[in-house]
Amino acid sequence: MVIDPERKLVVGIDLGTTRSVIAWAEPGGKSTTIFNSEGEPTTPSVVLFELDGVTVGKEAVKASRLLPDQVATFVKREMGKDGFSKSIGGKTYPPEMIQSLILGKLKRDAESRLGRPVDRAVVTVPAYFNEPKRRSTIAAGELAGLEVCAVINEPTAAAIAWGVDKQSELQGPQTVLVYDLGGGTFDASLVRVDGRKFDVLATDGNAMLGGMDWDKCLARWIDDEFAAQSGAYPSRLPGGETFLLREAEELKHSLTSRRSVDVRLVFDSHRMQSKITRELFEELTAHLLDRTRFTISKLINESKISWIEVDRILLVGGLTRMPQIREMLAKETGIEPDASISADEAVAHGAAIYASMLEYYESAHQENAPENPPSLELTDVNSHHLGVIGIDKKTNCRVNHIMIHRNTPLPVTRVSRLETNTDNQPNVVVEVVEGGDATGRHSTSIGRCVIHGLPPHLAAGTPVDVSFRYDTDGLIHVEAVLPRTGQRANLTIDRSAGMSDAQRGELADILSELGLDD
Repeated sequence: MVIDPERKLVVGIDLGTTRSVIAWAEPGGKSTTIFNSEGEPTTPSVVLFELDGVTVGKEAVKASRLLPDQVATFVKREMGKDGFSKSIGGKTYPPEMIQSLILGKLKRDAESRLGRPVDRAVVTVPAYFNEPKRRSTIAAGELAGLEVCAVINEPTAAAIAWGVDKQSELQGPQTVLVYDLGGGTFDASLVRVDGRKFDVLATDGNAMLGGMDWDKCLARWIDDEFAAQSGAYPSRLPGGETFLLREAEELKHSLTSRRSVDVRLVFDSHRMQSKITRELFEELTAHLLDRTRFTISKLINESKISWIEVDRILLVGGLTRMPQIREMLAKETGIEPDASISADEAVAHGAAIYASMLEYYESAHQENAPENPPSLELTDVNSHHLGVIGIDKKTNCRVNHIMIHRNTPLPVTRVSRLETNTDNQPNVVVEVVEGGDATGRHSTSIGRCVIHGLPPHLAAGTPVDVSFRYDTDGLIHVEAVLPRTGQRANLTIDRSAGMSDAQRGELADILSELGLDD
């Protein structure tokens, strides 16, 4: 694999809950997966911590059988959770640091394969990731020595990979539903594909629904079978949870291709022998499948289109290999799902294609710029409402004043006139939140700006003009103006930013202790 040494290479990375992939693309050309040091296209998102160092990937998975308490798995679900840390061997590790170790392996393996430094990347995230989770992902990239040039949504990346690959075959514009069910997250996006023009119409999803939830259902069944036959629940014994989830995952994979599986297991001298059918598996997990069914139905209804207007359903994520997924989609929509792209690698390929476009724009005025530049147009939407927290005068309760509704195409500008709440109010605080309900519950605060020193004797109900501008580069510009006095306050929220210097220093110290600071 040879790449022009003068090229400012930007790779694409799918940082998955259970498996991760890295890829690169020629400017305007074919995308290619970069195999890891084990010669495989995907790397398990698993990290083993030992006294003499850290191991990532396949060997960490093997070690989890004997050292379950020293292994970190499914960390992606914990990204952006305030104060969360994984405790291993008496030490605590923030999720950003663990994810950085996975990214670090991808980076090193890619450098070995390509024979050149890899220090810039486009990283994908679930479309339904909120602000803290996106920032945590960027922070993990920074810790791994990567400049994260852009963060794009996983279903959008998959649509790009499919559209570019099939552009010569498509007859006119296509409306595509991307059904992306991975190891830990679920996304559904409607995308309009017209040549190399991609317009995201709407997106929905669940950052806490994925293959590991199917595994947990099977693990409970195995646990109950053990108890019925031997009187012991493995889940209540040391190492039992890891054992159950590992066996459940293997059983899930078997039931994808087989209608029934004989199960014979031994754990801590306890034995279990049983048989499970695909039908029983589907009964155990029907409630999970229904959650994805509800999500796509809601997405279609909110988009004000019908299934007859959808040209294709694109399957992405390893779990979409299960027959129950394909059967449900065909029955629900009347459309036979399209599995023509790699369920595991499509997201990384789409990120790599997007990365190659960024490369071109950076090198367009240089001598070695490609003669046939890639043409790729992308319009995305915001996945969550953006609003301002205020007080309802009638009820005196908190209210979330929505400024930019979910699924609004970007860029967008919105202006709204609000009012001061009380007489003689000294300041105006504009608290910007993401998501949540009408009262602001379950919302995430992502920033605030304050107009200080309001004039005395200012009456309640004095107008305050608030404007939001959400750009395609991830910047959210907020301005609050008091028209009566001209006083104003500004806030810029950089969604492409990672961690502060202080946070970066703290985590770098932990990496140094592990001998991973080079």
